[in-house]
Amino acid sequence: MKNPFRYGSRVSGGAFFDRARIMRDMLGVVDGGNNVVLYGPRRYGKSSLVGEVMARLRAKGWVCAEVNMMDVASLEDFVSQYARVLYREVSPVVGTLRHIAGLFRRVTPKVGVDDEGRPELKFEIASRKAGVAALRDVFELPAKICPAGRTLVVLDEFQEVESLGLGAQFERTMRSVIQNQPDIAYVFLGSKTHMLERMFSSPSRPFYNSAQKFILSRPPEDESRRFVVERFKSVGMTMPDDLAARVVSLAGNVPYYVQAISSWAYNAVAGGRARVVRAADIEEAFQSLYATETILMESVFMAHPESQRLLMRALAKEPTARFDEDYRDRHALPSTSTVNTALRRLIRESVVEAQDGVYTLSDPLLAYHLSTRG
Repeated sequence: MKNPFRYGSRVSGGAFFDRARIMRDMLGVVDGGNNVVLYGPRRYGKSSLVGEVMARLRAKGWVCAEVNMMDVASLEDFVSQYARVLYREVSPVVGTLRHIAGLFRRVTPKVGVDDEGRPELKFEIASRKAGVAALRDVFELPAKICPAGRTLVVLDEFQEVESLGLGAQFERTMRSVIQNQPDIAYVFLGSKTHMLERMFSSPSRPFYNSAQKFILSRPPEDESRRFVVERFKSVGMTMPDDLAARVVSLAGNVPYYVQAISSWAYNAVAGGRARVVRAADIEEAFQSLYATETILMESVFMAHPESQRLLMRALAKEPTARFDEDYRDRHALPSTSTVNTALRRLIRESVVEAQDGVYTLSDPLLAYHLSTRG
């Protein structure tokens, strides 16, 4: 029987960790041709949520195109990927490549090969001097080739546009074009919450108040427990409610980890005759998952400077609302000003978050790693 839990990739269908309310609200905003910005820490399920939104819109005849900015290395790369994704999505609707090529002034379509030698359509900027103008070309493309009122463009990890070296020019160019596209909806999402929030909430930024903001937080714990119980039930296994609560607790109620621990527990039970999950299965599942993530957790930790590492370890062992002298002494932390600087940077990177005014690490497995390694 197939494992009913999915993690590590976009989740859909019955395995999707249901976000009924935010799904309904996002669909309502997008269906009206309005833009959405969705942010939250990694592994909270943003990509899966947007994937479900696109699936439902496609079922209604929408054209949906998606570009992940983490895969973009330069301005030229962005222009090529954006144009290629749009062409792939709309070619069954609008027809030939020649038709689309005629809509460009500064971007040339070419047939090349990918890393595995397979044919691949590429779009190239005709001249390096045409960089920003080529941006305008591709941003104008959806309105020219997509069915009016039935188009969604998704830009994942949108805050990474800052790494393209254009400063606010990228944002200004895009905003100046898409604000005149009332029949096309855009979804911007990202995991660096504070970076994305500044882009859409600062009056000095081009995208100020240009999209409805949604924050993807941790789901209600009772919904998480019910999800675990029902997914086990769907394959003929019994997950006691108190053990489902243990899964949610170990996972920090982060959807990715809820799915991952449950998946390991399923594997443990599926190998035997028993169809009931035991407490030992849950603990074994958590340790198995942790063993696969240990190297990653350590690399995440070591990627930060010393002041931030000290603060991360302190918060892993003792989440707090105040960094007073007693707290700093207990955890051998530096001065208040150094701690505050480290805290701001960790929040900006979504490594630390505040829950009900208490600062804690966003990743429960990282917190476990740092709290148990001495």
